Amino acid sequence: MYKELKPMLNAEELIKHLESKGVKFELTSIQDARKYLEENNNYFKLVSYRKNFSKYEQGNNKGKYINLDFKMLEDLSIIDMRLRKTMLSIVLDLEHYAKVKLLSEVEKNTKDGYSLVEKYIISLKNKNEYDFLENELNKNIKGTYCGDLVAKYKGEYPIWVFVEIISFGRFIKFYMFVANELQDKTMIDEAYLLKNVRELRNACAHNNCILNDLKAGTSNYKTNYRILNEIANIGISKETRNKRMSNSRIQQIITLLYLNKKITTSDGVLKHQTEKLRDLKSRIEHHIDYYSKNNLIQANFNFLNKIIDNWYNSSI
Repeated sequence: MYKELKPMLNAEELIKHLESKGVKFELTSIQDARKYLEENNNYFKLVSYRKNFSKYEQGNNKGKYINLDFKMLEDLSIIDMRLRKTMLSIVLDLEHYAKVKLLSEVEKNTKDGYSLVEKYIISLKNKNEYDFLENELNKNIKGTYCGDLVAKYKGEYPIWVFVEIISFGRFIKFYMFVANELQDKTMIDEAYLLKNVRELRNACAHNNCILNDLKAGTSNYKTNYRILNEIANIGISKETRNKRMSNSRIQQIITLLYLNKKITTSDGVLKHQTEKLRDLKSRIEHHIDYYSKNNLIQANFNFLNKIIDNWYNSSI
């Protein structure tokens, strides 16, 4: 039995629907809004940002949004797009340098490039989890980019090949395995932080909305105390850092920015990232006046911008 099906509305009908929900068209004209809906954005994704706005709880406007203009939804969608591109670029750099670090630490402890991979595979077999890895590698064997590596080394993977043919999720598990084998507490800590970053990476890669739910209390995990200390060191109060970092999306973004600083070793890469982040900060501030009556959006944007200002500055 199906739920009641909703009709597919055209731009004109969508605008009337938004008006009925209290969305205003003062910062942009209805004509420009219609054009934007027709040419630039998916309505479903655009209106998801409305969750950051309160509704009237009583009176004639009960159920309608408070101080929400269509232009704000448009602005948030543009900032979000810029954020996704910036975060994805950074997390891909982080992934590369995490692999570099893992290989470097292994080289310091042993010249054997095969035994750790073999031990990891044995550990999966003991937990009846090897089939999952085998399925991943079998998919890659037909791929254009890694297929030749999987075929050439099948069954006997040196560690420098293994890290290139497994998924990011698998790499994080392997990173944790190696960290435990080397009894490296720093790497163990990093492995947990990489887990937190993974969901953000996937969301950015799949073009999911990031900034469409900024309310506090959505995170399932406590923030790593080292990250909270870093935030405290730049003068952000305990109340603010706990509240902002209780949002799962903000927590993942800040975790990425923190971990990237710790693992990425190239000054050139960090300088490029800093330029990208400062461009993002400028775009966030471009229409910050729109949200003068929305403390949730203003507080989160100010928090993110202060992190960028202090952790990624022009002196890098």
